[in-house]
Amino acid sequence: MGEGKVAQGIIKGIIKITVLLAVGFVGIYLLKGMLPPAEDGYRQFPLLGSRVWVWIVAQLHLNFAAFVLGVPIFAVAMEFLGWRKNDERLDRIAYDFAKLFTLAYTITAVLGTILMISLPILYPKFVDYMIKILGPTWWVYVAFMYGEVFFCYLYFYSWKRMKDRKGTHVLMGVILNVLGTLLLLVPNAWIGFMTTPGGVTETGELVNRWEAINTYMWIPLTLHRLVANVVFGAGLGAAYAAYRFITAQNEEEKAYYDWMGYISSMIAIGFLVILPPIGYLLGVEIYAFNEQMGIQLMGGFYAWLWVMQAILIGAILLFVNYYLWVSLNKMPGGERYFKYVKFLFVIVVISYAVWLTPHSVALSLEEARRIGAYHPFLGKLGVMAAKNTAVTISFLATFLSYEIFRLSNKEPTVSWAGLGKVLRALLMFGSSAVLIGLGIYSYMVPAVVRVKVLSPIQFGIFFLAIIGIYVLDSLMYKNARTLGEPQWGKMPERSQYALIAMMVTFTWLMGLMGYIRSGGRQHWHIYGIMKDTSPDAYLPTHGFASLVVSVVTLIFFALVASLFWSIMKYEKLGGEKA
Repeated sequence: MGEGKVAQGIIKGIIKITVLLAVGFVGIYLLKGMLPPAEDGYRQFPLLGSRVWVWIVAQLHLNFAAFVLGVPIFAVAMEFLGWRKNDERLDRIAYDFAKLFTLAYTITAVLGTILMISLPILYPKFVDYMIKILGPTWWVYVAFMYGEVFFCYLYFYSWKRMKDRKGTHVLMGVILNVLGTLLLLVPNAWIGFMTTPGGVTETGELVNRWEAINTYMWIPLTLHRLVANVVFGAGLGAAYAAYRFITAQNEEEKAYYDWMGYISSMIAIGFLVILPPIGYLLGVEIYAFNEQMGIQLMGGFYAWLWVMQAILIGAILLFVNYYLWVSLNKMPGGERYFKYVKFLFVIVVISYAVWLTPHSVALSLEEARRIGAYHPFLGKLGVMAAKNTAVTISFLATFLSYEIFRLSNKEPTVSWAGLGKVLRALLMFGSSAVLIGLGIYSYMVPAVVRVKVLSPIQFGIFFLAIIGIYVLDSLMYKNARTLGEPQWGKMPERSQYALIAMMVTFTWLMGLMGYIRSGGRQHWHIYGIMKDTSPDAYLPTHGFASLVVSVVTLIFFALVASLFWSIMKYEKLGGEKA
């Protein structure tokens, strides 16, 4: 690909963003002139209402933003590993993902433009105030956006030309990801100010702009979204690979997309393991800002939504475990480990059941009089002491499923292999016993000790256990005897549907968590500073919120399907492959 085509690609990308920004500003100007003045600072969107319209557009934009921020991290990591290991498959997978996120930028930008027009038209009072407090950050956002677009198109269109200068090309990808992370920081500052405002007086007058940016929520939310974006991007890669596997025309393609799906799904689940403690940190910061908001988010009106969250995350873990268990069929020697699958299944299901058990249940007056506010047994499983334990145990079991698959076609040759297996068992059972013991002890201490001391210790033990087991297995299986190479592509199609289901579930979960986070503000645009006095100033029911999130998920995957179709069409018309 020549320099002229690289320059054309970059110019095309910059023109797209410039045109969309211009459309946004012109659209705002024209609509403000055409529409009647905003009554009490609000306008109503026809039929749907302003809140639902902005909700749908914003969530779709966030989904694609997660796509174009998470996938480049994955792509650059694959390209780097392919370069260092001289592995053409890794380079090809990186190029496939570069195609994905480069095309997705256009959809992301279009949705961003629609949101950019909608907010100041429908919520002018709120937007005017946000510009007054955080207006300069908007220009920082635009600058980072142009930088990211420049390096995105440079990274993709220079791929062939820089085949022999991989180090420089990888550096471009690193810069792209740094700009993407900086871009993520800016809107998170806006959201952080809306939920945990700082740097203003009680009447909302600006005192310190930096304090308005650096709120309680800013950095924890950014860390949470950054990791979630990687999970989301890798999960979409797994879904794409699964789709290509199902539609593959020959065994070579099936083998490649099987391998691609495996790599993508393992990266997704690996980063998913990090999400609970980061989400816990975010919750602690919200509690530190306002204890009432923390109670509102974790209990009360939203209590049942955390049960729904447990159902969804538990389903994701079941899909991943099922995929790994089915994958044993393609590993020579994998059949030796089938006998352990039933035990892992029982552990995951029991942990799942504990995780989704609510603290209180809907009771009739007669039932409440008979058993009290909480079930005498199940009520004890509905508190965080049980749930943190269930989370760590279920993730530990999932990690063991991964280790079994990873090593199922190998036999250790080191002299201390017997001792190593005993140490592995002690690490696994010992850490599980300690996690359960701490969970039981959590019932006997004040909540502040459980939240600030015991729960972090549980997560720490979990991470130490999986690191210890992974290092021990890597040393024990170094120079191991291989029973045969994995038979990539020799997988039933049902395994690929598990990967697609995993991604659909995670997308639905993201929308649900966005509803919970936004709902923490209750009837405030900016918590404690600016009330929402619009006709939509109410907390929607869980059923209605689930319906909106489901519609968003369907629209998102319809757009993603069109993206996949575009890539396949591009290849059929002679598009380049890595």
